[in-house]
Amino acid sequence: MLIKKRRLLLCAFLMPFFSAGLMCVQAEETSQSVESLLKDALLFVVDVSVNSINGEEELWSTQVNKITIPGREVKLEIGGKDARLLVTFTPYPDKSDTLLLAVRSETWISGDYSSSLTSLPIAYRDKVYYYPLGRAGEGAENNPVEVSMIINIVPYLDTLGRSERKALEEVFNSSSHFQLTEED
Repeated sequence: MLIKKRRLLLCAFLMPFFSAGLMCVQAEETSQSVESLLKDALLFVVDVSVNSINGEEELWSTQVNKITIPGREVKLEIGGKDARLLVTFTPYPDKSDTLLLAVRSETWISGDYSSSLTSLPIAYRDKVYYYPLGRAGEGAENNPVEVSMIINIVPYLDTLGRSERKALEEVFNSSSHFQLTEED
């Protein structure tokens, strides 16, 4: 009976140390995964414009900024009265400063559906021009408008200043501690 009490006492004494050790390992793994995620994060910028067939008039434009990671899709959808365009971009790492950008374009026009799949080699910070419906001169009778997309992909951390980067790291690496008392 005395041996059981000693074991129980020893376990009760050592349990906080084992728990603290496990929490430290878990916190370290989380910190490493956050660092890895931030290191891999990409700022995906697309300038989209819809122009008349002759290119003389810009009918609509916008800029899309998304933060993503390699292998994760970024979708852009443009819809109208009886037409819809869905473009799905998926960046894949290739070499140290390049990506392979897989692009799937799907169009629905008056009930007709078509799709295309292409891959574009792209270097970080280089602008790539993409025309999901083709250029206006390449079959203007089929395309009532020309949609152009200027794509630029930059490592997300490169877009931050020193203070912004430090603040972001502090948000992910900080923890909150509360000491509760009977008065609380």
